[in-house]
Amino acid sequence: MSKRGAGEWVSLAGLRTDGRRPHELRRLRCALGTNPHADGSASLEQGQTQVLAIVHGPHEPTRRSEALHDKCIIECEFYNTPFAGFDRKKRRATDRASLEVSLTVKQTFEAAILRHIYPRTQIDIQVYVLQTDGSALPAVINAVSLALVDAGIAMKEMVAACSVALLDDQAVLDVTYKEQSSGGAYLPLAAFPAHDQVLLLQCESRLDGARFEELIGVALGGTRQVADLMQAQVREHTKQLAGAKLSLLR
Repeated sequence: MSKRGAGEWVSLAGLRTDGRRPHELRRLRCALGTNPHADGSASLEQGQTQVLAIVHGPHEPTRRSEALHDKCIIECEFYNTPFAGFDRKKRRATDRASLEVSLTVKQTFEAAILRHIYPRTQIDIQVYVLQTDGSALPAVINAVSLALVDAGIAMKEMVAACSVALLDDQAVLDVTYKEQSSGGAYLPLAAFPAHDQVLLLQCESRLDGARFEELIGVALGGTRQVADLMQAQVREHTKQLAGAKLSLLR
């Protein structure tokens, strides 16, 4: 896709090509407990990007010789389905891009999970991107965060992620595939939103310090919006579980 000319990504009215304002998220929908055979699971949709995350554990390490006496091991597998997005090339779970995402997710949640609570154990994370329309990595991290909550895994705080891009010299949130491919700076960020503590930050573009700080600030604001939506779903899921238990006791 060729890069559009100036002024075409954000209109004079302040609207993007999909009708959103610069700091407006796409519609976010999520559900917990979607896989009854897992210890924790969650599905998440951000716009047209759809992700499924599954958690198993804590359990005995697959390789006992690698067990850590003071904390748990975290393993992550990432699968980008061939029909997920605009790139129809069939990918294996062992290709370089998938391995990079797996490592990124693993490192992000190694910093979030209270690993010392689960010594000599292992937690397995599996992520499937079913459809993508940009900002896949933030959606993956958000889905994993919800799946870990569903599994009852203790974290310092729920992790939330959001992307930001520079379009027509303006920072915009929750970037679509077309916006991400426009050639402007693109920055996915994951954080503990309540404390604005950054866990993950990626940016391959050259930016001056002031603009870089601006993009980080906008992205952190996006993580707070995402966290509010996810926490509302967690509360609703908890109410449903409590109601189901009460029904069984009657």
